[in-house]
Amino acid sequence: MLTGQVAFEQRFGENHFDHFARDPELAELFDRSMAAGSRMFDPLPAHPVLIAAAEGGTVVDIAGGNGELLRRILSAHPRLHGILLERPHTIETARRFLGAAGHTARCTFRAGDFAEVPAGGDVYHLSRVLHDWDDDRCREILRHCARAMPDTADLLVVERVLPADGSASLATAWDLHMMCDVGGRERRADHYARLFADAGLTLVDRAPLPLDGSVLHARKIGPTNTGSRSSS
Repeated sequence: MLTGQVAFEQRFGENHFDHFARDPELAELFDRSMAAGSRMFDPLPAHPVLIAAAEGGTVVDIAGGNGELLRRILSAHPRLHGILLERPHTIETARRFLGAAGHTARCTFRAGDFAEVPAGGDVYHLSRVLHDWDDDRCREILRHCARAMPDTADLLVVERVLPADGSASLATAWDLHMMCDVGGRERRADHYARLFADAGLTLVDRAPLPLDGSVLHARKIGPTNTGSRSSS
């Protein structure tokens, strides 16, 4: 039966995130499944904005799950510091994971939601987060990021971007999956650019990642950001 509603919510009576938060085994399985696609992250530690921040800067990982991406970044740049913002039930998993990698001394763990994005970081990243939400919620999340970001900070957004020419891509299958699971969607690069602009950000650059992924580099709109530290 076609209802036009999110299939997961119709089946379980609540949204994906609330359902998993109440079941530690499911939550752990979800975090492991997300980490299984971590090959997408392989090139990210070498992104120019992370290299530029490497000498003592701070990376803020927003909704970073078990900390897999943050682990890779901190391992590649021993002088970087990290802040992981996540839901309370996920924070303890991330703390153990990053502790096992020897990064506890360089990492701060914050339990909270998108409205509590820590201020003062050098690089912020949202990895496979925005595709969970509709446009209005994405604008809200990005505005929280923009408010927390200093004028010179960078935002890296990791997503599968729908091709503008309709060519084959994993993003197309994930678009259907996100619609059914959480009511989210995949988007084209120009769609992301509009969402960034609505939040006071500008899309600076886009670079390819494995598994049909992309990293979108955004900065705050303003006279201090006429330049770019992005890759060409």
